[in-house]
Amino acid sequence: MSRLILGLALASMVVLPGSAHAYFELTDTGARTVALGPGAIGMVDDVSAYHWSPAALASLGRPEILLDVSKPYGVENLTENALAAGARRWGTGWAIAWHRTAVADVYAEDQFCAAAGRTLLTVADGSRIDAGVTFRFGRAAFQPFDVPGLGAVDYGAVSKGSFDVGARWRTRWNMDFAWTSRDLLQPRYEFVLGSGGDRLPARQAVAGAFRWNRESTLGLSWTQAARGRGTVNAGLEIVFFDVFAIRSGLTNLTSAYESTNSPNNLQFSGGFGVFHRGYYVDAAAMTHHDLGATYRVTLRFQPGKPGGER
Repeated sequence: MSRLILGLALASMVVLPGSAHAYFELTDTGARTVALGPGAIGMVDDVSAYHWSPAALASLGRPEILLDVSKPYGVENLTENALAAGARRWGTGWAIAWHRTAVADVYAEDQFCAAAGRTLLTVADGSRIDAGVTFRFGRAAFQPFDVPGLGAVDYGAVSKGSFDVGARWRTRWNMDFAWTSRDLLQPRYEFVLGSGGDRLPARQAVAGAFRWNRESTLGLSWTQAARGRGTVNAGLEIVFFDVFAIRSGLTNLTSAYESTNSPNNLQFSGGFGVFHRGYYVDAAAMTHHDLGATYRVTLRFQPGKPGGER
């Protein structure tokens, strides 16, 4: 029954023109960045940068494999998983990834990504300008399912491609700045011919990261919501003894003054990480006032030597 309810909800989104707010808009990858919130796009430094800030792949020093597992909002049969791999070759950081969000036996969104990031300019004072690009190929598909009174329903599948681009300025001070523009091609997913479907809008994000000491980093960002105005977000990470980290994030700080009576305006995230000799385990939880909490665990492994040499 729960699968049927989810299927009917998804079906209503795709058959009503202009009503669908779906198709990869809420896709996330990497428990570290999720724990820090959207303010972390200036702090990302691993292979998950293919999703958050492709320019950061320029800093990828070792081959890296990532496995990401999430349980969105605790909803039965709803899962979100990702697998990514990256390495450094020819002075460029590369990454490939596969991401899936699915309702078992009803609906699935698969996204295949290829990304690259490279340092374009190194200034005499030691600061650097990085740039990156991610190509995304998304496929949204329904499994045929039965609706009481209507019989079998099959909406089929729709596949589209798009690009993300980004830039990062790594200063000689303890500050970095990043910019990312997502879904430049604004792909349209139309399951019912003539309905107009739903266009995935282009979105912008700018962020800064400040490291006031070796162990502590604060991130601030402005991100453009897929279906609304921009939000201001913050994230904080504190590392202990180079083996353990705690993280916390706040989303939509611009509405904090409204949240005393409407706590759904503010979202919280948090988590921790444990790492040693190229092995990383990160966990995160993100709250949503109406839908509940989402839990995520990420395993990362860095084989080989820095720079991808063996």
